[in-house]
Amino acid sequence: MKRFLKRQAVIGTALVLLTWLGLEIVIRKASLPAGLGESRPSTVLLEQFGSLLAEIGNEDARSWRPVKLEEISPDLIRATLAAEDRRFYVHNGVDITALGGAVFRNLKSRKVVSGASTITQQLIKLHIGKSSRGWSDKVAENFSAMKLERSWSKRKILEAYLNRIDYGNRLRGIEAAAQGYFGKTASKLTAQESAFLAGLPQAPSRYNPWSNPAAAEARYRQVVSFLGGNRDPDLEIVPTIQAKPSFRNPAPHFTRIVASDSVGTVRTTLDSGLQDSVEIILNRHSRRLSKLRAGQIAAVVIDHQTGAVRAWCGSSDWTGRGGQIDGVVTPRSSGSTLKPFLYLRAIDKKILTAAILLPDTPDAIRAEYVDYDPRNYDERFWGPVRVREALANSLNVPAVYVLAKVGARPFYNYLQRSGIPLRRSLDDYGAGMILGNGEVRMLDLTSAFGAFANQGKYTLPRMLASEPQRHIAISSPEAANIVASILSDNDARLKTFGADSPLAFEDYVIPFKTGTSSGFHDAWTVGATGQHVVGVWVGNFDGTGMNEVASVTSPAPVWREFIDMLLKEDGRVVLDLKGGLVREEICSLSGLKWSEPSPGKLMETFLLGTEPKEDSPSFFENGKIRLPSEFALWCRSGHNYLGADVARTAELRIVNPLDGSTYLTDPGLPIERQQIELLATGGEERLTWEMDGLKMEAVESGSVFWQVEKGIHRVKATSSKGQTEAVFEVK
Repeated sequence: MKRFLKRQAVIGTALVLLTWLGLEIVIRKASLPAGLGESRPSTVLLEQFGSLLAEIGNEDARSWRPVKLEEISPDLIRATLAAEDRRFYVHNGVDITALGGAVFRNLKSRKVVSGASTITQQLIKLHIGKSSRGWSDKVAENFSAMKLERSWSKRKILEAYLNRIDYGNRLRGIEAAAQGYFGKTASKLTAQESAFLAGLPQAPSRYNPWSNPAAAEARYRQVVSFLGGNRDPDLEIVPTIQAKPSFRNPAPHFTRIVASDSVGTVRTTLDSGLQDSVEIILNRHSRRLSKLRAGQIAAVVIDHQTGAVRAWCGSSDWTGRGGQIDGVVTPRSSGSTLKPFLYLRAIDKKILTAAILLPDTPDAIRAEYVDYDPRNYDERFWGPVRVREALANSLNVPAVYVLAKVGARPFYNYLQRSGIPLRRSLDDYGAGMILGNGEVRMLDLTSAFGAFANQGKYTLPRMLASEPQRHIAISSPEAANIVASILSDNDARLKTFGADSPLAFEDYVIPFKTGTSSGFHDAWTVGATGQHVVGVWVGNFDGTGMNEVASVTSPAPVWREFIDMLLKEDGRVVLDLKGGLVREEICSLSGLKWSEPSPGKLMETFLLGTEPKEDSPSFFENGKIRLPSEFALWCRSGHNYLGADVARTAELRIVNPLDGSTYLTDPGLPIERQQIELLATGGEERLTWEMDGLKMEAVESGSVFWQVEKGIHRVKATSSKGQTEAVFEVK
């Protein structure tokens, strides 16, 4: 008998050892889910002051914000352990006591009705993601849980669980739940709030506090009972959760761009208060502009000192037609908004001064651009205009004239360096690049315009608070200050804008520029205060034209409302018109040094060494204004509001047709009804004209009309002062 008992003991011990060894082998070979402990946090965007701007979820959760265990309220940890796994700190991943009870219940029901899962097992299950509750799954889950307990500390397991568990309403992890239901961080949860949240993971849909508050309250009281008698008496009171948020995204275009390159919680540069104000203003004006067939408005506000984007509205209605297109980064025809950069380049390179006279005449650019015939918005030609007037009134012919002097290729390259990259090659644009053929992004244009408020430097736009500031100089401070003074000169722009436009500022230096594309497809206004630069665009994303909506009547009133709002804090742009600059009194007509009998005088600012050396008497003779020969055709036109004539010069010169020019016949008119006026300057005496070697009638006025013929022709003018000729073509 003793021998039998001894044999049985040996066999029993061997079986125990073999069982233990088998379990050990199975545990060691058990697999852990890939990426265990990893999470896919939602992107949380904060505005510049730290308030929530938006949260961008994923397919797993609307909100998921992992935190460290020490950032979670101890009350929440206690309540969770009481509700889910009260022996968490003593078991090895599987609670044998709880498991025994669960096995009994499952056998009695002949199916799995109770798992008695520990927190470790639940963490495994969360990562496996299986919906099956069969015996094989449960066994595999148990062995994986025991292996995890050997690999991780209890703190690490609990932290991973609390960051992974589902609290309902697509709120994953305790931080998201605390923010979603109580509007606070997990570290600030009270004992009541902790007990409430600890009960939700058992059945998030059944205990949904927004749709089934009675069930959620019953579950809360159950968790309180699990905490036992030694508990906070305040737990008798059910905590009040906050109302279900609407999840409004106040800057959807902005957050879409930022979120695409961000993970976790990031602080942006956006000012939510300013963003709300900008949206309110846009919505109010969109109703007015819709009557003019303007379907959308876009706006951006940038701190030109730091480059921080403070407000971003890609459209006036995110839910409307085309509203999800982002007008801030969608290239649109620039209209006249690039002209300030052209004049800045010309003045900085000392090609021009603000006083130099430019021709605003029909023939001013024919020698350089034979087949280009731009006109001003009002269809008028103003003849002689100073650079200050040409830019302030956004005149088209002078701008093309200046482009020819600067060079189209150098200016195209200059725009790229100035933060305004054009999308196509220069050959695709030609001279029209300066009048709107070039497409620009509002973000680029607006940030670059900050150079006129910031001493010739602009700051690259940035959307994250962590991004470094990057400043780029595009001109000397002196040249930038001169152009900024032009862009803020109310008197200089009277010809085009009048005295009562929404862009007239009496007490502030506010440089700005408008622009309207051909066909009224795009209308712009961009300008700066002492701290911010603001861009506004109006149009239709599908390219539909508006009802002859000009910038001064469409984006300008919107822009002005933004500026008036910002001026309360920002103040005006401060210009330094002293350092490196010279102030001179000039003739208001000629731009030369003032002297009698000039009709008016004013003060102008020049780069040192570029101030005028000549005075103005050569422009006046016996009370009559005498202009250089390039204004001859304008003087003979109905646009000559000055009553001016061409100056007497010693040189005989044909001014029409210009040498090298090309004329195109009008197919809608009989060719015998089409004529070219032959015009020369160099005195008022009689001229003799020859066309292709054939003499024509001499006339007292110095001009004659010639009936056109297709082909290449040579015209010659002769007087007592000599002769001159020009070659031109008619097609």
